Amino acid sequence: MNNNDTRIHETNISSTLRRVDLNLLLIFDALMRERNVSRAAERVFLSQPAMSNALKRLREMLDDPILVRGAKGMQVTPRALALEAPVRSILQQVARTVQPAQPFEPITARTRFAIGMNEYSENIVLPKLATYLRQSAPNVELIAHMLTAEDPEPLLETGELSFVIGVEEYNKFSKRLRSESWTSERLVCLVSQSHPLAIRQHLTLNQFTKSRHVYPSPLGLRTNIVETWLADQGLQRSIAVTTRSYWAAAQIVSDSDYLLSVPYRVALKLVKYLPLRLLEPPKGFPGFRLNLIWHPIYEQDPQTQWLMAQARKLSL
Repeated sequence: MNNNDTRIHETNISSTLRRVDLNLLLIFDALMRERNVSRAAERVFLSQPAMSNALKRLREMLDDPILVRGAKGMQVTPRALALEAPVRSILQQVARTVQPAQPFEPITARTRFAIGMNEYSENIVLPKLATYLRQSAPNVELIAHMLTAEDPEPLLETGELSFVIGVEEYNKFSKRLRSESWTSERLVCLVSQSHPLAIRQHLTLNQFTKSRHVYPSPLGLRTNIVETWLADQGLQRSIAVTTRSYWAAAQIVSDSDYLLSVPYRVALKLVKYLPLRLLEPPKGFPGFRLNLIWHPIYEQDPQTQWLMAQARKLSL
């Protein structure tokens, strides 16, 4: 079918549908069930005059008498018999489509959730959420979709992502997205246990800026809140290595005289496995907020809202 044929076909469908009154299909179904005009009127709560008027319009719409008086009462026409099952199926499909969404039943659900995450949320949030779902929704598949610097709206709109757990920078994207502040996080510093600064508990601003740094950039961005904080004071730091991975950055720092700035909860994990020393950063060092971000098209979607509710409950 070429484009012209398609347009003609769509025009014909549109013209046909303009003549269809869904209420009349309900009348038709009642007539087929009862095979009696009076009982059909009672079934759909219409008066006799209203039913007579509806039957007249129905006959005009279908170009068929539908019911004809015979020796044994009202008889159904062959066309009405042919339409009975399809019309009933249409009405049932419409009813299923417009009925209120059914509650999400996690214990029996077999579905897939994809959550947009950066490395922070994948390391800190994902393990807790996976453990919870293992008990409450054992047949659900959870996918961590690593974010980039691109606007997540297209993936959220199509449902490829259920929602995003991201930091404040995501608020700069589409204003159509919904966002709520979820939790906050502070940054701390890590050095190797053999680093000269490892004997300290706090870093001064001078010590921080004089050090060479490993810069973990999970989103691949060249600047972050630390650079912005330093720039506001007319300062900058020297970057020795840039990587997307906290783990890779920590390994480099553990065997060098470099310094690493990471979220506190990430630092607590890293010092368990590598010879690192956690230091408090200079006074006034920035932190960030973690946000839940979703598309309004799924505002009332039971399963999306259920998973977001579970994420909100996580104690970080």
